Amino acid sequence: MNELINELSKPEYVNMSDQEAADTVNAKTVNTTVNVENWKIKEHAILNGYWVSIKAGQLDPDPQKAGLCVSVLDWVQDSRIGSTDINSLGVQTMLAGLVAYSLMTQAQANEIVALSHKTVSWTSTVGLPEVGIGLVINARKEINSSEVTI
Repeated sequence: MNELINELSKPEYVNMSDQEAADTVNAKTVNTTVNVENWKIKEHAILNGYWVSIKAGQLDPDPQKAGLCVSVLDWVQDSRIGSTDINSLGVQTMLAGLVAYSLMTQAQANEIVALSHKTVSWTSTVGLPEVGIGLVINARKEINSSEVTI
């Protein structure tokens, strides 16, 4: 509730009705990063034609290239690992390696990274449900009572 109080204390909400304030808070979004389900990563690789290159790469005579391909395949296909933090150092290193070995393009790597960027409701990031006028009224009561000085 403190997050809602802080939000509604901003000047842009002063002249709004309770319903307008609730609608504005509910419409507010933020950009965030999320883990990507591994099936989406595999789907991207298959649909963009580089999955077969990674599979073939595990038999490459270059042990580093083969090792990278085995690691990527094991990671994406391990049923115990449901999703991946694309922005982690290890995953970024794998993507860079796949690009360096020409197993995927930089554009494809960028598309994988983009899967982790989401726009979500502000309320979901601060642990609030959808805000109705009741929450706005209660928050504004708190704001008004804290403005009263003795």
